[in-house]
Amino acid sequence: VEEGLEAGRHVVRLKIGDPFVFGRGGEEVLKFREFGVEPRVIPGVSAAFSAPLLGSIPVTHRGVANQVVMCTGYGRENTSPDLIQYHEEQTVVFLMAVGRLRSLSERLIALAGYPPETPVGIVERAGCPDQRTVTGTLETIADIAEEHDVKPPSTIVVGEVVNVLLDRDE
Repeated sequence: VEEGLEAGRHVVRLKIGDPFVFGRGGEEVLKFREFGVEPRVIPGVSAAFSAPLLGSIPVTHRGVANQVVMCTGYGRENTSPDLIQYHEEQTVVFLMAVGRLRSLSERLIALAGYPPETPVGIVERAGCPDQRTVTGTLETIADIAEEHDVKPPSTIVVGEVVNVLLDRDE
C-alpha cells in the first residue's frame, strides 16, 4: 500500500463481504489517512445476511423472527464473546465460529437460556459450487458438524428461522 501511494498509483484493497463487519475495514481506512489519502469505500454484503439465505435460511420471517443479532466466534484476545440472552423471535448469526461450535452451543444453553432443541443451521462455503447446509439443534449440531467434517468458512444461524424454508425431504 505504502509503495503504491508514494509512487502516485491507485491502490485497491479488494475484500469479500463487508470489510467493516469483523473485517478490519475501519483500521485500513485509518491507515490510508495516515498517508494523507481519504479512501473510497464501496460496501459489500456481509456473509451474516447473504450466506444464510444462500443456504435457504432467511434471517427474519414474519411471525418467526423479528430480530437479528450478528456475533463473531471470538472475543478480545481469543476469548469467547459475551452471549445474547435467548429470545424466541430472535435470530443469532455467528461468523468465524465453527471452530468453537461445541463450546458455543453448550454456552448458549447453559449461560444464555437457549432451549437445547433450538434449531441451528450451518452454511458452509456459501456461494461456492460445493456449498452445503447442515442442520440440527443446539444439542446435536456439534456432533453433526463433526460427522460431516464442517470446516470454515461457515456461517452459523441459531433460531427458529432455520426451519422456515428448508425442505426436509431433499
